[in-house]
Amino acid sequence: MSDADKLAYLDNIPSRRRLSRRAWIAIAAGILVVGTLAALSVTRNPVVGRATVLGLCLEVKAENVAKDKAGAPLANVLVATPDSTEVQVLMPPPVPHPGEFLPLVVEEFKKGNKGYAVDAEKWRSEGPQ
Repeated sequence: MSDADKLAYLDNIPSRRRLSRRAWIAIAAGILVVGTLAALSVTRNPVVGRATVLGLCLEVKAENVAKDKAGAPLANVLVATPDSTEVQVLMPPPVPHPGEFLPLVVEEFKKGNKGYAVDAEKWRSEGPQ
């Protein structure tokens, strides 16, 4: 293979080009816009109330779907709330059985929506109720 053939072969290989300055500016602008929108959504819909309620475990959908901060496995559980809605929450061990009551924390937002989470400390200390 001659030198000219080697150079022709190398010319056909796609090169790894660096992103242009314009592309980096577009990426930075996109990150800035997303961050601004996220900050506005938090400030425009603040939490106006918190309450502790009991929810009824309907079904354990899956176990070991994620890990908490301490590394303990979490289970995906379907829970019925007192206001007749069904929500899926991640539960730390011990995993509840269907029919057991779980302590839930309900956050009410200014726009009327609600967020549900398990009161993990109460669940670990007291267990099913």
